[in-house]
Amino acid sequence: MSIKSKLSILLLILYIILGAFIQYNGISQFKSLPSPIYGGDYYYQMGVIWHIREGGNPLESSSILGGIPGYLPVYGYLCAKFCDLFNLDTMKGMFYFSIVIFIVSSVIWFYLFRVLFKDDWIALIGVVLANGISSYPILKYTNFTHQIMLPLFVIALYLTYKERKIIYYALLGLIYGLLTLSHMVAFIGATLIILIFIVYEIYKNRDKIIDYLKENIIKWGVFGIIAVPILMLYWYKPLFIYHLHRPYDRLHMDIIDFGRLDVQIMFLFDMIKTYLLNFSSIGNIISTLLVWLGIYAYYKSENSIEKEFIKIFGIGSLFATFCYFITEPLLKIHFVPTYMHRFYLWLLAILIGLFGLKYIKERFKLYDNKNIIVFGVLFILLFANTTFAFVNYINNNKWANVGKQPLPEMYKSLQHYLLTHTNVNDVILSTKELIFMIHAISGRKVMVIRWAQLNDPYIDLSQRDVDAAIILYGNNTKKKLELIKKYHIKYLYWDYNWISSEFEFDRYGRLIGIYDPLMALDKPKYREELDKYGVKYIPIKFWLDPANRNKYVRKFNVLIISPQNYYNFTNPWKPDLNKYLVEVWNYTYNGKKIAVLYKINISN
Repeated sequence: MSIKSKLSILLLILYIILGAFIQYNGISQFKSLPSPIYGGDYYYQMGVIWHIREGGNPLESSSILGGIPGYLPVYGYLCAKFCDLFNLDTMKGMFYFSIVIFIVSSVIWFYLFRVLFKDDWIALIGVVLANGISSYPILKYTNFTHQIMLPLFVIALYLTYKERKIIYYALLGLIYGLLTLSHMVAFIGATLIILIFIVYEIYKNRDKIIDYLKENIIKWGVFGIIAVPILMLYWYKPLFIYHLHRPYDRLHMDIIDFGRLDVQIMFLFDMIKTYLLNFSSIGNIISTLLVWLGIYAYYKSENSIEKEFIKIFGIGSLFATFCYFITEPLLKIHFVPTYMHRFYLWLLAILIGLFGLKYIKERFKLYDNKNIIVFGVLFILLFANTTFAFVNYINNNKWANVGKQPLPEMYKSLQHYLLTHTNVNDVILSTKELIFMIHAISGRKVMVIRWAQLNDPYIDLSQRDVDAAIILYGNNTKKKLELIKKYHIKYLYWDYNWISSEFEFDRYGRLIGIYDPLMALDKPKYREELDKYGVKYIPIKFWLDPANRNKYVRKFNVLIISPQNYYNFTNPWKPDLNKYLVEVWNYTYNGKKIAVLYKINISN
């Protein structure tokens, strides 16, 4: 076999080697995660991995006792086992596991495009488009699903559609089941796309529907037998314990409000611009031109199995992304289109572009030397563009530069104490931002935390915040002790950021900003409880997520737990709690304690 005939494979290997080296060279500069330690997604993900490494159940919430996992566990579990295998610190393990993901993902994407288009050069270009170096480092379950689970799903779906063999239905059932443990939006999108394929098949065989059903019912039965047990690992509690009851509106709290017609239309036009009229960079120009080329090729080419597959997959992807036009008016829900398009419209655009490339190759007979020149140049352009984007991120991104600084010594000391002296299921109470940090560095359980990152729509977070406020600021010690027992709280954490993590004041002590305080939806029962136990609150229409506040994000009527409840700076909770607090760790600066961890001893 000549080198020319295998040049595309050699370039793939070169891409993987250089990509891994470039990524390693970039991430080796990081001393902490390139993310805010208060509220950053990467830090919450690190808490999930610590939770698993410390013996926590991957199928339960890493932060709330008995809750369901919000950051779904496939990525976290694999990364935890990778860290254990090589005896790595969790943060370092996340960085190095990203390189492993890049290598594996490159192979999976190449296989997908090779199977679909039967051309190694097309597959090579597809790898750089789908798995560019600038997509890394991958430090979170969303991106892992994007680069690993998504191509696996499409491989299984295509082989099932083309070959109609039971083994591929079983494979599809396995991947589909794992998607529900990988990313909920990707799972919902896959569900809708599979349904579109089934509807299409039924319609195509409508004249012989009985024969079609007889032929395929066993195959889909195999799919279900494999998928359902895996699905129940996640869905058992929501279906049979919580009965899908959601105490708060998880879908409308931290993204643009798809319940508004103007937002729905704005998003539609944004997607048209993103995929059809995007000329903001060299990479986007190439991608846009490829999509238009693919659309042209689709209408000019003869029928084929890959053309039909792309058509059905495209219908499913468009429906999954834009079905909010139907679901919002009828059901007051959506399926998170801001994420859905990043999974499925994004991949559809790549498939269409590669279809166009194959059409051009066959139309103009780009073989041998022409093949090498045309696709070689395109490969170099895309490789250079994605490398430049990655290097630019490492050198200039705000959070990448933050990641080049080590964690504060105070938090390193706290982390060491928590990992060596506490249990993974010990519950800690503090402000939502401080407790977010504690979960991130240790995987320990918490009583309250940011609602968005918890990502559990079935827990009454308003009630938790109200109960936390009563424990900290209420006037009834007996009730406080009852709640401490109810939530199994063992520790209370304070540091000098307590007040500033909730509110901002000017130098005259006037309230000028609200960050992330305890809060509850404004309902009579919460007002009654707060009033009964003497906790002051501020009724206001406000956002639920501190990271997403703009005119397109929905506001809710809430009760903000007022800063008037603070007792003092170093002891913001009411002093009746102090007799139950035993100091077990502290950190001093210039002779002053700036952080303290207390163990709660309610046997006194």
